[in-house]
Amino acid sequence: MAKISTYPLDTDLIGTDYWIGSDANSNYATKNFTIDSVAEYMNRKATQSQLLRFKYTNTVPLTIGSLSFEPQGAADVNYNSITSFRLSKSDLTEDTVDISSYYTNPLSSSDVLITQCDDVSRYGIFTWNSSTQVVGNTNYYDISVTYKSGNNGLIAGKDYFISLLTYAGQNDLNKVMTLNGSSNTYVLNHNLNKYCAVSVVDNSASPNEVYCEVVYNSLNTITLTFGSVFTGQAFFN
Repeated sequence: MAKISTYPLDTDLIGTDYWIGSDANSNYATKNFTIDSVAEYMNRKATQSQLLRFKYTNTVPLTIGSLSFEPQGAADVNYNSITSFRLSKSDLTEDTVDISSYYTNPLSSSDVLITQCDDVSRYGIFTWNSSTQVVGNTNYYDISVTYKSGNNGLIAGKDYFISLLTYAGQNDLNKVMTLNGSSNTYVLNHNLNKYCAVSVVDNSASPNEVYCEVVYNSLNTITLTFGSVFTGQAFFN
């Protein structure tokens, strides 16, 4: 083997180029490594990250660090068609660490940005409504979202960052919902993940507070019942 210094320099690097190194998993045997493989390791494992990183997967079985759909989605999914997705409890950068508590606080009711790691022009902005652990498979959570804005969509096999865009404030969550007058009973999904204080006003020029029967169906759902068909607004705090 000639001296390394005698080999010409490659000034036009591509991802499939090789260099030689020692493999710690094989008793430091000499092996080839591609630029692509080293870059993937550096991006996912070797640096600290403040972003959650997942791979969009549309095949089974699912793997740690995956973002998927149930049932499995297409190879290309437009952001504006997404109302929910399934997320691993660990991301690609920390595949042994359970980060699922983050899905409730601070993400619950906050706005998040999903971007393709190698193409920032492919992005989606969503309100993160709720997180529910999958029954029978505690490694995954079903995430409910509301699409707000974006461009393009998910591509199978690509990595995506999920980052907090606007924090809703877990200690000061609130919502206003319109009661459109079509019924005397309203089942409302406020998705604030708490038993809210509820106040209701009518739609008169000078709104008056109105009393009604309030039933807490769950942390995120309330039923309001009025004596007759009602039009107004409900405030959740």
